[in-house]
Amino acid sequence: MGEVPSIFVRRSSGLVREVYPKDSFIYNVYFTAYFTALVFVYLIALYVVPAEALVPGLILSTFLFTFQVLVYSLLSIAMPRSGGDYVIISRALHPFLGFISSWNWFIWLAFWFAFGGYTFSSVALSTMFLTLGLVTGNPSLVSIGDMLAEPIPALIVGTLIMLVFLAMTSFGLGRFIKIQLITFIIGFIGVLIGAIYLALCDPRTYAETLNRLISQYAGTSDPYNAIINAAKELGWGPERVYGYTAEHLMKVLPAAYLAVPWTMGTVFIAGEVSQPKRAQLIGGIGGLAFIGGLTVILAFLLERAMGIEFFSAFSYLFYNPPQGLSIPIKPYFNTLAFLIIENPLLNIWANLGFIFLGWMYMAQNLLNDSRLLFAWSFDRLIPEKFAEVSERFKSPIYALLTVFIIAEVFSFAIIFVPELQVISSIMALSFSVIIMSLAAIFFPYRRRDLFERSGISWRVAGIPLISLLGLASLIVNLISNYYWITDPNYGAVNDISVTAMLLVIVVGILIYLLGIYRLKRRGIEPSKIYTELPPV
Repeated sequence: MGEVPSIFVRRSSGLVREVYPKDSFIYNVYFTAYFTALVFVYLIALYVVPAEALVPGLILSTFLFTFQVLVYSLLSIAMPRSGGDYVIISRALHPFLGFISSWNWFIWLAFWFAFGGYTFSSVALSTMFLTLGLVTGNPSLVSIGDMLAEPIPALIVGTLIMLVFLAMTSFGLGRFIKIQLITFIIGFIGVLIGAIYLALCDPRTYAETLNRLISQYAGTSDPYNAIINAAKELGWGPERVYGYTAEHLMKVLPAAYLAVPWTMGTVFIAGEVSQPKRAQLIGGIGGLAFIGGLTVILAFLLERAMGIEFFSAFSYLFYNPPQGLSIPIKPYFNTLAFLIIENPLLNIWANLGFIFLGWMYMAQNLLNDSRLLFAWSFDRLIPEKFAEVSERFKSPIYALLTVFIIAEVFSFAIIFVPELQVISSIMALSFSVIIMSLAAIFFPYRRRDLFERSGISWRVAGIPLISLLGLASLIVNLISNYYWITDPNYGAVNDISVTAMLLVIVVGILIYLLGIYRLKRRGIEPSKIYTELPPV
């Protein structure tokens, strides 16, 4: 190899490869924000398709998401550098598209880092105290759960947990990976506890337990059937439970998109991944199999334990609140599942599983956003300060701190501008996936030199495999976008979400143009940067 051009900030990234295949698997599982998003996967799916379509629809969705995950995994093997889709798209397609796609990721990852802090209090801790209070008959714990869902406590707790994640990620990726492993083991055991309780439960037992625990709050001795009857009065019926078509199965796809297809977090830290080919495939496809499989299993167990009609009816009431029926819980799957775990210690452990697999993604968002700042800075598109790496911790401290500050601003906005709580970024993220899919399609043709020595130069009937996968990923995303746009029941399209998505893109365009102007003023030709991969 020749001497690294001076167009980059320095001759070495300063980052260390310390993420191994097993670490990649856990990292990618956490990056999905799994249990945070799964709450809404079931609610949305049960609102748009008959309940019987849920399980087979989730199986189909998991298969279709394989194309997207393979696109990210294989392209990160071809260009194993930290910086996510920015490095890949800017070299394979065009630097403008690479920056816009990665800027889109940057803003939404920061927003959901902040939203994670807010919901850590208002959903995770609130639910834990609520269910624990109900199963132990302790009204004080129920009151604490209600208090944690209030805006100001949520802001305080959210800021504290964000500071914890900032400290956790600032001391080096290697140290964080050890914490990640411990929390995953604890969390997975918690998931197993919940799954076992569901597997041993039946609708009659569930109804008896639910009635005994919440009747004093619901104003009726039979909340189980009261929920079903209230749903019937508001228009719910058997057609929302039984019978489905092939289109119903496909319509599960846009709902599953919230949680299942995001097992590619290590693409953002690819320059710090050891054994990249093995790690990215195990982390990506292995993570997808785990997430998709668990989503299917939990859906099956919930329907079997609670009764498919109750599950569907209660989910319907989430969107159509009844008058005159007071239910102290929401139809979140974790609340519904954990109510039957009446052993306090096991209930706490199951809730910890929900928290770890639902909110550890905050660390991944913080880390991945910092690597985007690092990559832009390394290419001199933004000030070089963001590419500085701590000699002691091998982390871009300034980049991490910048992400935290931006997220804290979002935290105040979420609390004091409640309309932001209904923002859906799912179409915005799909926008970036579509650009990445196009990069996969054209990569072998636009950058033949990189493709031939990439380690993924496989062909099927003479056509590059990565191009075929990119096309399949593009089609799956276009199908999802079609349903999001044409069916308002998904909640993906509303005025504030569309405005926010467009505003992010416009600001990104301005920042990119300013960066290019800055490069040319310094006598650096931008095209020279994007013909080379950044140094390792």
